[in-house]
Amino acid sequence: MEEFELELESRKKIFEVIKDYPGLNMKAIERKTEMTLNLVKYHIQKLEKMDMVNKVEEGGYKRYYPVKYEGERLDKRDKRLLALLRKEIPLGIVIYMLNKGGKVKHKEMSDELNIPPSTLSYHLKKLKEKNILKMSQGSYQIVDEKHISHLLLEYEPPDDIVERFLDAWENFSL
Repeated sequence: MEEFELELESRKKIFEVIKDYPGLNMKAIERKTEMTLNLVKYHIQKLEKMDMVNKVEEGGYKRYYPVKYEGERLDKRDKRLLALLRKEIPLGIVIYMLNKGGKVKHKEMSDELNIPPSTLSYHLKKLKEKNILKMSQGSYQIVDEKHISHLLLEYEPPDDIVERFLDAWENFSL
């Protein structure tokens, strides 16, 4: 039955997007698949009933993950990390900090990323709550660079999120 269900090209495409980009919300899946929101919703519901996809509700968003594929399974912590890293500003902060290495001060980040201090503080707080960042002596540092790097390499962010971040970075640099 499961095999037959995935023979539907649109359902297969949606599952592949969820598998390749775990943690996307329905709107992002709609953009990646170029299907209507209603069609995406219908097929996701079918994939959930088939126990191939599950959703995690957090922060007002429903994010979708493959239940299991090719021996891979995301644990609860990684799902929460990916959910946060699917957002443009937290992703930008983490990429910036990975590139900088070591400790970075709030003002330096705010200036170089062109993010208002209050907005940056909000996102840094979220990253600290998820144990992605820690703060010591007035500077921020990534808690587990190796694990975060692995997540970003294994489950790379969707191109549209990366492009928006790079555009903002480039416009600031000019």
